[in-house]
Amino acid sequence: MNFSEMELSDSGGPAALKGFEYQNFVAAYYVLSMLENKNLIKVRCEAVDDIDLVYANKVEYIQVKTTDKDSKWNAKEFAEAETYSVPPQGRQRKYQTISKENSILHKSILCDKGESPSYFKIITPRDVTNALKYLKISLNVRDEKTELRQPLLKTLTACVEKNRSRKLEAFKSPNGNDVEYWLDHAVWEVIPTKELIEMRCTKLIRQSAHRKGIYLSENGDAERILCSLLINLFEKGAASRVLKSINDKSYDRRDFISWFNDEIQYYANLSLEHVKIYSTDSSTLQAVLSLFFKEKGLYDTANFKGKKECTGFKGEYHRRKYGYDVIARNLYKWFHEVLLLPSEIADISPDKITEKFQILTKRYKFEASFINQLIAKALLHSIVRTTYKSQPIAALLYVDDDKSTCFDNIHIVLNEHEPDSLLMGFSRFITTINRSSLEKIVGEFHELLESEAFSSQKEKVLILKKDNYLLEHDINELLEPNSSLDNNLNRFKFVFFIGYESEHLKCNSKEMELDFENQLIYEATTQFRELVNHLVSVDEFYEELHIDVYLYPIPSLISLIKEVQNQVNTEWTIC
Repeated sequence: MNFSEMELSDSGGPAALKGFEYQNFVAAYYVLSMLENKNLIKVRCEAVDDIDLVYANKVEYIQVKTTDKDSKWNAKEFAEAETYSVPPQGRQRKYQTISKENSILHKSILCDKGESPSYFKIITPRDVTNALKYLKISLNVRDEKTELRQPLLKTLTACVEKNRSRKLEAFKSPNGNDVEYWLDHAVWEVIPTKELIEMRCTKLIRQSAHRKGIYLSENGDAERILCSLLINLFEKGAASRVLKSINDKSYDRRDFISWFNDEIQYYANLSLEHVKIYSTDSSTLQAVLSLFFKEKGLYDTANFKGKKECTGFKGEYHRRKYGYDVIARNLYKWFHEVLLLPSEIADISPDKITEKFQILTKRYKFEASFINQLIAKALLHSIVRTTYKSQPIAALLYVDDDKSTCFDNIHIVLNEHEPDSLLMGFSRFITTINRSSLEKIVGEFHELLESEAFSSQKEKVLILKKDNYLLEHDINELLEPNSSLDNNLNRFKFVFFIGYESEHLKCNSKEMELDFENQLIYEATTQFRELVNHLVSVDEFYEELHIDVYLYPIPSLISLIKEVQNQVNTEWTIC
């Protein structure tokens, strides 16, 4: 919307805000509605109408009307404009009564001037007469009450056209739409009291916080968040239309979601009443490896439908020595998420601590026979958890054969503004990275995606994931047996994590060349191309998949394994 859509007038803005307490609560309710409706991308206060709801495919203009009258709203009060008198001119002998075209309906129709389709809403604490009750019917069920439409259209048109010159065309919006268009795109909602709106607001706040794993305390946390929001809305509504741009009077979805998350996190830190086990607070999640390059454009010219991205990770050197100990220490902190079920992590009762420890050590002992696979799986898990706002699913997707090839990382990636997605991870540690080793990895991936495990047994994951321990998501539809990968390509991301020994790295940095990092980047991008090229040569369908390749070059795989084993033995007694 351009600047001209917002009238350069302060009528109804700062001068009238004194009586807008009810209206501010209504605005707050719709701002909070962005927490549940991803299609609502912006709420504007006192910009075009009292409140404008900007959706991805439409704009809804809301007028909020509070008066001291006790009677119900009628068509005349709603749609008839004030008038003024014009002295006789020429042959005229009488004063003419001329419409000011300033009724609530006139003003609402005039809001229809943007590029997006316009919808309208009237919100009042007073109810309406029977003549206007058609407007209280939801738009999607009005076909059941068609007999009420024509009489109301006739009444509203007569009110709007009253005292307008017969020489003028019918009253229309800047977009050329008339009363009939308004009637077919408008609803009237009656909310009797400000207190009721307040209750709806605090309910939205509590529900949204709960979905993010936070229980707000009953001592007024939700009310305090609402108070902060109302202050912000008052300031935006009070901003002069003459002095401020429309962005100054708007609550953008991305800005609001960020603000709201900060607010509930603040109160969560006070109460410590989290109920979900997989935190998404980046300040509490410890990254194990550091990112040293990211390449997104290597396949831009290939015109693949799916994105192909390469990311390089590294360990750090301390006093010239490669930090195996630091990696092992930080990786150990992730073992509980990798080796324990959600219910086992959540149960922190004193009598369960010993049992939980025994389960953890038992599973580690089982995994330790394939220690390189465990380390690769845990490293990929840590990268996903610290890169995305994710919730891991504690289930492996196995092929129905004796090879037990699997996606060893399955994560729900939570998106604030788009549908959530599913990340399927495939991790390997290899001594040497070359064409042969990459072809083997691609072959395993290809077998897995072709198998019944992916196409018909996704319901295994649907059953094994425990939503009571996860933040709210919308990926269930992706896991249904009849759900097609082809129809949901944009909601899947496939990740290869490959750790390998590189000749450009040494355990002591003194022995390395000065430009070793450039050599690593060249080596990694070369192997990335090799993997992707072989992947699409096996099956052109893979051009359409979103694929990320995480490459982790390391001086010595054996040294890392030994350090992880030492770290575990230090923390646990492994018999």
